[in-house]
Amino acid sequence: MSIRKELSGKKILITGTTGFLGKTLLGKLLWEVPDVSEVRLLVRPGKESSDRHESARLRIINDIKTSPAFKRLRERETDLVQFLDKKVRVIPCDFLQEDLGLSQEDHDTILNGLDAVIHIAAAVSWDERFDYSIRANSLGTKNLMKMVQSCSPIPRFVHISSAYVHGKRTGRVMETAFDPEKSIANELGSREFFQIDSEIRQALERADQVEKESKRADQVRKFEQEIYLRSGVTADSGGTGISDQVENLRRKYVRRILSDYGIERARLHGWIDSYTFSKAMAEMLLTQNRGEVPLAIIRPPGITSALQDPDTGWLEGYHLTEPLIEGLGRGLIKVFPGLPESVIDTVPVDCVVNLILAVTATLKDASKPYVYQIATSDLNPITLGEIERIWRNYFNRNPLNDAKGKPVTVHPAKLVADPDRFVKGIRQRYGIPLSIAENLLHRFSWAKTIGSYRKLLGWVVRSRKRLERMTRFSDLYSTYTINSWCFVSDNTQKLLSELSGEDLERFNFDVKRINWTEFWSEIHIPGMRRYVLKNESSTKAAA
Repeated sequence: MSIRKELSGKKILITGTTGFLGKTLLGKLLWEVPDVSEVRLLVRPGKESSDRHESARLRIINDIKTSPAFKRLRERETDLVQFLDKKVRVIPCDFLQEDLGLSQEDHDTILNGLDAVIHIAAAVSWDERFDYSIRANSLGTKNLMKMVQSCSPIPRFVHISSAYVHGKRTGRVMETAFDPEKSIANELGSREFFQIDSEIRQALERADQVEKESKRADQVRKFEQEIYLRSGVTADSGGTGISDQVENLRRKYVRRILSDYGIERARLHGWIDSYTFSKAMAEMLLTQNRGEVPLAIIRPPGITSALQDPDTGWLEGYHLTEPLIEGLGRGLIKVFPGLPESVIDTVPVDCVVNLILAVTATLKDASKPYVYQIATSDLNPITLGEIERIWRNYFNRNPLNDAKGKPVTVHPAKLVADPDRFVKGIRQRYGIPLSIAENLLHRFSWAKTIGSYRKLLGWVVRSRKRLERMTRFSDLYSTYTINSWCFVSDNTQKLLSELSGEDLERFNFDVKRINWTEFWSEIHIPGMRRYVLKNESSTKAAA
């Protein structure tokens, strides 16, 4: 088998190509398989144009013209616009809608002669409002599957999930599909009722309820009071933008409540957060609704910068490890919840892309859903303690600068085994004093017209909210730095062993070849500094 030959002449639908993984996949596909018949992209329109089709198209065209993911494509194609007009068709969509926001004409265009679907698009925030995660990740995936079932012949469907759908499972976790009638909590002994349709219906009803509550007159008055304490502007004073500020606070209020609700429901049923729960439900819905469609589910863990393609160290945005890396490098993280012996599973983006293309090329059997986990915990593990030492050694040789332009000295971070104790300590040291100060300031109602009073109160309120976000982040993040999963990847290794020499050269997803010290010190952190921080030196670490 040849992956390039198998994908040549094919019409492939891809979602999520404005994100890091999807962008890297699109660049690789167009580079390696120039004879692909057509790549159809479902893209959410942006603000580039009032015309939905043109807006979606411009999002992709602007990326291809500027992103490093397409640099070599730009160098190869002398007439890039002509090449794109021939090979790429962009269609506006909205995964929050049952019909995906497609016109009948667009619907027919997508399905015409379609050979394969690669579904990457997702709402990836860990603390997203639960109903949004369900609509985008769970129901959106189900609706896409139902749409392609009307194709003839039936296309293959490759869904990109997450290794963290394993939630509260521990130890060696396998490449098996979920039972739609059984939660992870049920597997672990809980008798808590779980039924996917009921769970989704309950979440959407809860969202409608919170939206209505947020618009009640008494709640709106609370939003107006908060604005007044910040700026001295009231709804009666004729201040400009007061209604916009109220609406902004209302949306934050709704998001916070529904985010907390999602985390609560996820943990009740054995998952971690609304993201992993909604992705697990997406897998369940695919299994339930796949019919005769050949289905593969790919589960990567945290995705990092590229080993090689499209460029060594290529990275866009912050993902699982980057906030910790920068926080350590800037001397901001001195204590953090985690166990030194916890295995941290990350995989370079080009390894994930190569697996996706290999699975897309080989998937034909519709008798069962195939699950592929691409992970390092099974074959090439590295612990949090080892990673922290590598990062610290790198920054001591290649320091970041502080606000005054002076090199930051990085000290060992203290890892706390008990995340609850860590959060409790932060709240006792900072949270309680801030809450006391806020309550005392609220008592001096006669001073609310004084600018310095409002400024002080605003600072206290903002500091308290920042602290709440930080403790919330620590609570969510600690799951990944304390729990140790071993993501078994037997199916992935079997597929790797079947690649030809040529395919192994072009589409290698062997994670055993990663040298972790070299990867973090010479590839990932320099790539992060080059592509994400931009204003920081990306010089490779000295040998």
